[in-house]
Amino acid sequence: MNRPAHPRARVLAGLALVAMLWVVGLHVAGLDTGLLFLAPAFVLALPLLAGRYVGEAVFVRARRRPARRRPAIHLAVRPPARLLPRGGLLVGHALAGRAPPA
Repeated sequence: MNRPAHPRARVLAGLALVAMLWVVGLHVAGLDTGLLFLAPAFVLALPLLAGRYVGEAVFVRARRRPARRRPAIHLAVRPPARLLPRGGLLVGHALAGRAPPA
C-alpha cells in the first residue's frame, strides 16, 4: 500500500514543475508576456496543490456559528409614492405655466 505524499513534498514538486514550465515557456516558446499574466494563477495554485484552501478556517467558523434570528419588525404603512415627471415630461412641466395675458 502506498503512503500518501507529504503536503510539503507536493508543494515542492508543484513549485519545481511550475518553475520548469516557466523556464521552458520563456526560452523555447517565447511566452514571456503570457507567463507574466499567468503568474498570479500559478501562485494561487500552489496552496491548492498542498491541500490548503485560502480562507478555509473562516468558512468553517461561519458554518459552525448558529444563525441569529432577528425579531419581526412591523413596518409602518407608508404613504403612496408620488410619481414625479421624468425625461421629456420634466422639461414640459418646467416650461409650462400660465399663458400670458391677452
